[in-house]
Amino acid sequence: MLKILLFGNAEERKILEEALLQPLKEYKITFDIHNLSNPQKFMKNYLFNNDYHLIVMCSDGNTKYIFKSRSDTPLIHVVTGIMSFPPTAEEIDDKLMRNPELASFFSPGEYTVTHRDCTRKIPYMDIDYIRRDNDKTIIHLTNGGTETTSKNIGKVMSEINREYFAKSSPGLFVNTRNICKIHNSCQHYKTVELKSGAMVELKSIYFDKFRDAYSLSVARLASLKTLDD
Repeated sequence: MLKILLFGNAEERKILEEALLQPLKEYKITFDIHNLSNPQKFMKNYLFNNDYHLIVMCSDGNTKYIFKSRSDTPLIHVVTGIMSFPPTAEEIDDKLMRNPELASFFSPGEYTVTHRDCTRKIPYMDIDYIRRDNDKTIIHLTNGGTETTSKNIGKVMSEINREYFAKSSPGLFVNTRNICKIHNSCQHYKTVELKSGAMVELKSIYFDKFRDAYSLSVARLASLKTLDD
C-alpha cells in the first residue's frame, strides 16, 4: 500500500487530495492518505523517517513532492520534484504516476513469452508496442530491444490485458501508457511517438477508438489537443 502524507493548510490539502484521487484509482494503486498542517510536527516526526512513501505539500505557491524508500534503512530521498499548484492532471501523470519508483506499489501486469525453450516475464510498463510478423509476434520494448513469440498476434492479444493496448494499424497494438506524443502526419494517418523513441503509424480508421483508450489510460483529456496540433 502506498502511504501518502499531504502537508499544508486544510484548503491546500483538500485540493491536493482531489487532484490525486482519480489517477491513484485509475492506476489501481491501493493507498492510505494522511493529513498534516503542523510545521513543527512535520519536520520532527514525518520528514526524517520512512513512515510515508510519498509526501506531497503546498509550498511557496508550488506543489512539492518527495518519494521515500520502502525499506527500514535510514531515509533516502528517492525522488524530489516540483509541480504547479494546483497540480495539473498531466503533471501528476508524468511526474508521479509514471515515476519508476511508484511501480512497486501497483501491479500493472506482465506477459510471459516463451520462445526457443526460453521463458521471460515482461511487465506491461516495459512494452512499447506489439506487432505481427507473419505467423509470429514481436514485442518491442521501451529499452529498444525486442522479444519474439511463435504465437500469432490474435493469440497474444487474447492473452494480454487489453486495458493497456490499443490497435493503431493492422497487426500493430500500442501500449497507450507509454505514448509520449501523437503527431498529425496527414489526413489518413497520424504518428505515435513512444517512450523508446520509436514512431509507429496510427491509421485514421482506428483513430476514434485509439483516442478513447489513450484518454482513459492516462486520465488527461486536455493533453489530447496534441492530436490535432
